[in-house]
Amino acid sequence: MEEFNEDEIRDITAEVLDHIMNPRNYGKIDDASGVGMGIDTSSGEFALMYLNIDEDENIKDIKFSCNACQDTVIAGSMFTEMVKGESLDYGKKSAILMSEKIKSAPPKQQACSGMVIKAFDAAVLHVEDKKAGSKEEMRKLELEISCEGVEKKGETDAIN
Repeated sequence: MEEFNEDEIRDITAEVLDHIMNPRNYGKIDDASGVGMGIDTSSGEFALMYLNIDEDENIKDIKFSCNACQDTVIAGSMFTEMVKGESLDYGKKSAILMSEKIKSAPPKQQACSGMVIKAFDAAVLHVEDKKAGSKEEMRKLELEISCEGVEKKGETDAIN
C-alpha cells in the first residue's frame, strides 16, 4: 500500500472536505443526452447522472444528484470534475479506473462510491439507447453490493 506523508494526508483531507462542503456539478441538466441511475434497492439510496454529449462525443456537461451518504457526494463531485470537458471514451476509462481503485475500500464505501459509477454507466447506456430510438426517460443499474454491505445480484432496467 502506498505511504503518504503528513502534508499529503492534510492535502487529501482538505480536498475531500472541500468536495463535501462544495460539491462540484451537483444538480440536473434539462434535456440531457443521457440520464442514468445507480440504485441500492435494499437501502433506497441512489445517484443520478446527467450527461450532455456533443457531436464530437465529448462530455460537454455532466451533473449528478443523489439521495445517499457523503461518500456518494464526494465521489460524484470528484468524478464529474475529472471527466467534464473530456471525451466520452476518457469518461468510460475513468469509470473503469475508479471502479478498480475503490475495490480496496470497505464494502459500504465501495457501494456508495460505486453508485456514482453505476449512474455514469447507466447514463452512457441511455445515450446509446436514445441514439437507437428509445424513448425511455432514463436507464437504471442496481448495485451488486448494498450500501449496507450485503452482496446482491445486479440488474438493468429501462425506466419509461
